[in-house]
Amino acid sequence: MSYPPAGVCKAFGADAEHLRRLVGGQGQTWYDGALVLKPVPNPAEHDWVSDVFAGWRHHDRVRVPEPVRSRRGAWVHDGWAAHHWVEGRDVALPVELDVVRAASDAFHEAVGHLSRPAFLDLRWDPWSHGDRVAWDGGRPQGHAATRQLIADGLVALQPVHARSQVIHGDIGGNVLVADGLAPAVIDWPPYFRPAGFALAVVAVDAICWAAAPLTILDAWSDVPDWDQLLLRAVIYRVATRGRFEALGLTSTDSSHDVEQCRPCLDAVLRRMP
Repeated sequence: MSYPPAGVCKAFGADAEHLRRLVGGQGQTWYDGALVLKPVPNPAEHDWVSDVFAGWRHHDRVRVPEPVRSRRGAWVHDGWAAHHWVEGRDVALPVELDVVRAASDAFHEAVGHLSRPAFLDLRWDPWSHGDRVAWDGGRPQGHAATRQLIADGLVALQPVHARSQVIHGDIGGNVLVADGLAPAVIDWPPYFRPAGFALAVVAVDAICWAAAPLTILDAWSDVPDWDQLLLRAVIYRVATRGRFEALGLTSTDSSHDVEQCRPCLDAVLRRMP
């Protein structure tokens, strides 16, 4: 399902003759100059997100994609969805981490009142597995080195007291900036954790994959339960990769991620009392 079928284009009013593949979106996102089309692996999740975005009233602080209904009035048609193009470029990490922080704070304030979605209990993708390992006692999988790193982190876990709410599970790579406009947040995978966990994932990703300095751990230390959230963020990312490996969905074992993430975990552990 790499190219939008003609019936999907017709259902959403997309121009099939001028579709081009967009960078990102796992190579399955398409753009006709006005609309973005992408496959939907979880219709219940997409319907929920679309309902939230369709009623968005906070564009002055943070923009979100405007979803498009099909001609039948549904958010999903034959496994595909559409939204209007969102103006902006990808935020540059780690240079623009302050922009991500501002966008995350605004986004999570706007969605903080939402109830926990029921579909979270039925989601078993690798990222949901990683989340359960970090928060709910899920069993780590993957390379022995992967499981050892996770074990090293798990023994340092302490209770987190910050309130859980609906959050964006991967906001760092999904912020757009444009001159004269508020930042935009796109591609929302919802989770139900403290808002600071979204920032912890940003910080861990920036350190492990974008060569951000460890000083970011201090810069955002005003976030409640920050060190414990950082610890869970490292576990979450590595456990997710371990699950991908266990499912045979990656060409390399997850030990490479251990090499990338071990310095960050060690730095977080040194912050523990």
